Amino acid sequence: MLKRTGIVFSVALLAALPIFGCSKKEAPATAPVAAAVKPQAALAVTTASVEGRTVERSVEATGTLAAWDEVIVSSEIQGTVSKIKADLGDRVKAGDTLATLDQREASSNLEQAKAAHQSSLRAFDREKARLEDANANFKRYEELFKKGMVSVSQFDNVRTGRDVAEAQLHESEARVEEASARHDLAKKRMSDTVVKSPISGEVSRRFVSTGESVKEKSQMFTVVSTGTLKFRGTVAESAVPRIRTGQAVLVTVEAFKDKTFKGSLSRISPALDTQTRTLEIEAEVPNAGGVLKPGFFARGIVLTQKENGVPFVPEEAVYSFVGINKVFVINGDTAKELSVTRGVKEGQMIELIGAPLKSGDTVAASNLQNLYDGAKVTVQDKK
Repeated sequence: MLKRTGIVFSVALLAALPIFGCSKKEAPATAPVAAAVKPQAALAVTTASVEGRTVERSVEATGTLAAWDEVIVSSEIQGTVSKIKADLGDRVKAGDTLATLDQREASSNLEQAKAAHQSSLRAFDREKARLEDANANFKRYEELFKKGMVSVSQFDNVRTGRDVAEAQLHESEARVEEASARHDLAKKRMSDTVVKSPISGEVSRRFVSTGESVKEKSQMFTVVSTGTLKFRGTVAESAVPRIRTGQAVLVTVEAFKDKTFKGSLSRISPALDTQTRTLEIEAEVPNAGGVLKPGFFARGIVLTQKENGVPFVPEEAVYSFVGINKVFVINGDTAKELSVTRGVKEGQMIELIGAPLKSGDTVAASNLQNLYDGAKVTVQDKK
C-alpha cells in the first residue's frame, strides 16, 4: 500500500511540474483573447422625420337628435271638427290656424252675451243718471233744511232716495261686471273653436279628421320646431374635466355619412348617471336646410382643445410588442430607444405621446425588431 501511494504521488508531482515551469513564459499567450472579440456590425436602417402637426383634442358622445321645441296642440273646448287647415309635414308659423271646430253654438252664445253686456251698460247709465239727480236733489234739500225751510221727514226722504239710488248704481255696476265676464268667456269660447299653432315649425302628427267630435283637451296635432335641433348625448366619466359649454360639437348621422353638422355645446348635466357612469350633454345644432330630423341617432365629437407641434411619425417607425411601443431616434450612427404611447392616427401617420421629440428629429423606419438602445446603425436610402 505504501508503495502504491508513493507511485501515485510521484505521477501527480510529475504532471504538475510542466505547469509551474512554464508559467512565466506562457502568460503572454492569453493576452490576444480579448483582442480577438470583433465589434458588432452596424445595422442598416431607413429613416423618417418627425412631423409637428396641429391636433384638435376631442371627446366622443353618442345620442339622439331632438326637436328644439315640441308641442302637442289640444282642443280647449268640446266640439266637432269642421275644417282641417294643416297636415303632416306642413310648415306653420306661430298663430297659424291648424283646424276649426263648428262655430254655430259658440257664435250664438257670443251674440247673446254681447247683447246682455250692452243691456247692462245701458242700465248702468240709467242708474248713474238717477244717482246724479238724487245727489243734486239731496244738496238742494240739505240747504233748505239748514235754513229751516223743509221738515226733518222731508229731508230724510230725500236722503233715503239718494242712498237707494247709490245702492242701485252699485248693483247695476255688479251686473255690468258679470255681463262683461260672460261676454269675455263667450269670446274665448268662440276663439277656442279656432285651433292655432303656438310655435313656428312643422306638423309631425295629426290626430283628428273632419267631422270628428272631440272632447275638451283632446290631442289634435303635434308641432315640432326644427330650425335648430338639440343633440342629446352622453360622454364617459373620464372626459368630464375636458368639456365646457360653448365648445364646438361636430355631429354625424347615419343618413348623411359624408356630412358633418357643426353645433355648440349648450348644456351639461350637473350629475353622472350612476349606472352607466356617463354624463348627459346637450348641443345646439343649426338645421337651416331641414335635412336633419328629430329622432336621428347621432354621434358627436366635442372639440375640447387645440395643440400645436404634436409629434407624428409614419406608422412603420413605431415598434409594438406585447403592448409596449417604442421608437428609435437616430443621432449620427447611434440609435436611442424611447418608450412612447400611440395617439391619434391621421392617414399613415401616428401621434406619439410621452416622447421628448420635436419636428425634424430623425427616427428609424425599418429593421426595428433588431434595434436596441445604443445600437450602431448605417442609414440607407428608402427604396
